[in-house]
Amino acid sequence: MIIFLLIIAVTATFLSMTLISKTAVRVICSVISAIVVIASVALMVMNDREHFGMHKITETTTQEIYSVSPSKQMSMLLYKSIGTADKDRVYIYNKTTSQKKPSHTETDKTTNKVKTTKKSTARLVKSTTRWTYKNNTYKFWFGIAGNNREVSKRVNTFYVPNNWITLSTEQAAKLQKNVKKNQAQMKADAEKYVKAKVTATVKSTMAAALKKNPTMSASDQKKLMADTTAKASKQYAAQYQAQMMQKMIEEAKK
Repeated sequence: MIIFLLIIAVTATFLSMTLISKTAVRVICSVISAIVVIASVALMVMNDREHFGMHKITETTTQEIYSVSPSKQMSMLLYKSIGTADKDRVYIYNKTTSQKKPSHTETDKTTNKVKTTKKSTARLVKSTTRWTYKNNTYKFWFGIAGNNREVSKRVNTFYVPNNWITLSTEQAAKLQKNVKKNQAQMKADAEKYVKAKVTATVKSTMAAALKKNPTMSASDQKKLMADTTAKASKQYAAQYQAQMMQKMIEEAKK
């Protein structure tokens, strides 16, 4: 509405100076309308630069998020650096498990944080601070500017489980390439690693069991050996995979 008041005041100033013949009346009308013009412009500038008539409100939402990695064994939160100094990042994530095109954080007036959590699920807490008019009066006068609910700042906090990996898109591509390249060798090495570890574990377990119970029957020994083998195989396979993956992640980050 203030823009219309400005137009009316400018028009009144012009008409006062050109159409009113009496000097005193002309001066008074011109001064009053000129003051309205100056005040209107000043208030519009204050509204634009200093958010006159507005105050900040903060809205917070929490949403569960999902990994962008196609592998079920590897959960990832990706980011892409904006610029060469890596001061600003856009984080990439999924809002649903069936999402085809990933979601990403905003680039303007945005701060992103990543924190680890002991929980098994990942979530994104969005805190958005906006400028809104203090009341309907201010909105009536300045709302035409279209700046109601203008974003002042955004803070995105990602809470991800400890087993999630945070990588840049370039690092993720490098990791994927290395995994594919070394997959066959890793499988062969894993079999050797697991076999050696399982053999040693079964041997020590059986020795301890027989020392404790020298009269253990053959069937009990066989059962203990089978249970120990199955448990140790699973344990050392996961251990080897974790070690190798951590090694490849470190290489990808170089």
